[in-house]
Amino acid sequence: MLRRWICPLLLWFSVPASAVEQPKPYFTETLDNGLTVIAMESHKVPLVTIVLAAKAGAMTETPDSNGLTHLWEHMFFKGNARLPDQEAFNRRIRQLGISYNGDTAAEKVRYFFTLPSAFLQDGLQFMADAISTPLLEQKELERERRVVLNEYERNAAQPSFDYANLQRSMIYGDQQHQRDPLGLRPIIEKATRDQLLTIRDQVFVPSNCALLVAGDFTPDQLKRIVKQYFTAWKNPPAWTALKPKPFPTFPATTSFIMTRPNVQNAHVESVFYGPKARTQPKDTYALDVLVHLLQHRSGTFYKKFIDSGLTYEASLGYYTQSQAGEIEVSATTEPKQALQVQKLLLDEIPKWARPGYFTATQLEDVQRKMLIAQKHELNQPTEFIKEMAFWWAVTGLDYREGYLPMIAKVTLSDVQAAATKWLVGKPHLDGILLSPEDAAKVGLHDTSAALVSKFLKDYQSKDESSGQPESPTPVSIPNPG
Repeated sequence: MLRRWICPLLLWFSVPASAVEQPKPYFTETLDNGLTVIAMESHKVPLVTIVLAAKAGAMTETPDSNGLTHLWEHMFFKGNARLPDQEAFNRRIRQLGISYNGDTAAEKVRYFFTLPSAFLQDGLQFMADAISTPLLEQKELERERRVVLNEYERNAAQPSFDYANLQRSMIYGDQQHQRDPLGLRPIIEKATRDQLLTIRDQVFVPSNCALLVAGDFTPDQLKRIVKQYFTAWKNPPAWTALKPKPFPTFPATTSFIMTRPNVQNAHVESVFYGPKARTQPKDTYALDVLVHLLQHRSGTFYKKFIDSGLTYEASLGYYTQSQAGEIEVSATTEPKQALQVQKLLLDEIPKWARPGYFTATQLEDVQRKMLIAQKHELNQPTEFIKEMAFWWAVTGLDYREGYLPMIAKVTLSDVQAAATKWLVGKPHLDGILLSPEDAAKVGLHDTSAALVSKFLKDYQSKDESSGQPESPTPVSIPNPG
């Protein structure tokens, strides 16, 4: 998964095998109802973090339910059989000192909260009640519908809304809804309680979920409490996991320029088809290393595109997913240089597959920094267990466990092979996003109108405004103020 690692040390030596082959810092167990339990014991501070993860999101939605898993996220923090209304729910949150949140993405859903470890039993009961006995009452649905629609409108006010939606729609066609957790306004407006109940029975069931806990507890204590509160949660009769439909072939190379108000500078991006973590893991490791190599401050790419001042930022992006894979080569630059930067980025890609572009020392630096970054994460139990929820849902724990050993084995030949396989000479979707004023100043013209008309009619707002953070940004709900 794409990250930016920061380390103050100059590390030039190789990563020893003993540094990456360490005992698991967590234990796992599966309850009789199919619920996976993952726990990390840490007594550094008297806190515990509890996460409920599901293999769900946009990937498990249909065109008629797109965005409703996110709406369900909001309803999760409402009433249940033990706490029958929002007032009782919020009162219990205050009593237990809970700080909570949740997020919904294309391939995972997470609900999580942190509270004092003295309330571990109460916290686990709180989570069990919320996931196993939600009321999903109509009056609460009407309230949260407005909250979610307001969130949609905030996203739709962003300059990149149309750009992101167009890019996704061109890549995934009729199945673009499976990569869009925010969904569509008309579907959110018409959502019914029956639809939410269907989602509950399809994906929010023990066999499709994991309970993850990190913090100040003992394993025996945790196992006893988990069994006390979560064994009564049952799967629906004859439940089977949903199987998302495979995505269409990546489209032929296409380019467009889009102008939208309030865009600062020019955003230049080329998107390529990428590997899927569960079926093509080896290539994902090599691409993760390539991402970091391109950010090495002594590297050719960094010097050419960033140190030179040609761009404000330039990078390769690869976000680990299992249902789909995208690789983005992008930069932010002055509008007058947008076309030049776009061409230079594309011209640079074949060089990544050639010997000499990266050095052995740069590779060792990157591998060491990735190792140190994960060691730092282990010292932050709350963040660690939330990340584990991501890995469990998206790739499986085996992928996560083998991640650092596989990163340590990546060679420059592997990086070159991955660049050749996924980038060099492959179809790509090229886009430039800038403001109408900047476009006029530098002689560029919006060429996206026909594409917008073809692909984005369902996304046009009532006043024809546009904007959204770039997909696949997860959507989440904040703590109430």
